[in-house]
Amino acid sequence: MPDLSDRHIFIIPVQDKFLLHAPLLKLSALVNRSAAGAIRAALASGAAAENADSRLQPLLDVLRQPPLPPPAPNGAEISPAFLGIVTTRACNSACVYCDFGAPGASGRAMDLQTAVAAVDWYARLLKQQEKELLEIHFFGGEPMTAPAVVETVVHRARLVAARERLTPYFEISTNGLCGPALLAFLGDYVNRVVLSFDGREDIQNLHRPLRGGRGSYPGVFAAAQYLSDSPAQLVIRCCVSQINVDIMEDTARWFCETFNPSLINFEIMQPVESAAAAGLYPPDPYEFAANFIKARRAAESFGIKTVYAADLSTEPVYTSCPVGSDTVIVSPDGRISSCYLLPEKWQEVGLDLALGEMRGRREVSINPAAVQNIRDMVIHKPRCEKCFCRWSCAGGCHVGNTYPGC
Repeated sequence: MPDLSDRHIFIIPVQDKFLLHAPLLKLSALVNRSAAGAIRAALASGAAAENADSRLQPLLDVLRQPPLPPPAPNGAEISPAFLGIVTTRACNSACVYCDFGAPGASGRAMDLQTAVAAVDWYARLLKQQEKELLEIHFFGGEPMTAPAVVETVVHRARLVAARERLTPYFEISTNGLCGPALLAFLGDYVNRVVLSFDGREDIQNLHRPLRGGRGSYPGVFAAAQYLSDSPAQLVIRCCVSQINVDIMEDTARWFCETFNPSLINFEIMQPVESAAAAGLYPPDPYEFAANFIKARRAAESFGIKTVYAADLSTEPVYTSCPVGSDTVIVSPDGRISSCYLLPEKWQEVGLDLALGEMRGRREVSINPAAVQNIRDMVIHKPRCEKCFCRWSCAGGCHVGNTYPGC
């Protein structure tokens, strides 16, 4: 059978059917075996499908159109999608599937001078590039275990944005276990709060216990209720294991009825030793896909969107994470990279995602060669070249899905 992957047209068996997927033509269709063979033969020959079923002609017409161009490369200078601030690697929770190194991580918080210098540098860069949106994301550990860093960055960014006529935008990924006063701050000052919440009490406490084995459900439930009524957009990020994959639809419906979030983000649990020790594993991919569709339909009935990071994108992308999108992420120790994971995680798979460093806590130093190397890395990944997800998941997590030689 001819190989059509060089044209980014894929015909993939799915049980007794075939998925026809052409991401650069924005086409996906489920066809039977006979149709799959006829389409493949017609495309391989380049001739008109005179002998093919007339019902296939609309598909063939689309498949013969010129494909969308790949994303345009960035210019020579770094152009961050956003500024990331890792306030601390410490965390007040003990999630069994955590892969951020939080349980054994240093409790060091970012120096406030470093935080201010990063914001000032980013604002200057945006003005030089004639951009208007000053977008900052907070990561951890649990970022709200270093509240002074979050508050300092928010207030400094608002001050600089007003002076430079920029529009500030803040997003934080949090477990919500920071107490009423800090929740009030998030609700009033942060545009989007991504709350890690895996569902009803039994699932939440199994997936995301507190230290000492105590349940996190009461605190997270209260946080979700508060944020739901606040000016901030509430996004619920739900991690899915083999335990809760079959109840995704019910979980989505419950989230919508109880908290009315602006968005629900389902993500697949990653296979880590701590999760396996607790008897938790990633769900079967087919079961996840089928239940995700059910969950999405349930949420749509409430007017709420449901997403998955590696879902089909509306436009082709080279990367679906900060790596490769020029994102600048500053760690508590002043190291600057394109990834919020601990450097040891990249180094284990032979990657160098460092972009630069803070010099003397007051000056941002970016290495242009490092920026270009990372751009090239996400574009030229032999393992992904002929994958049907090439232009949607775009490699997924480049650290988790990178092996020697790819």
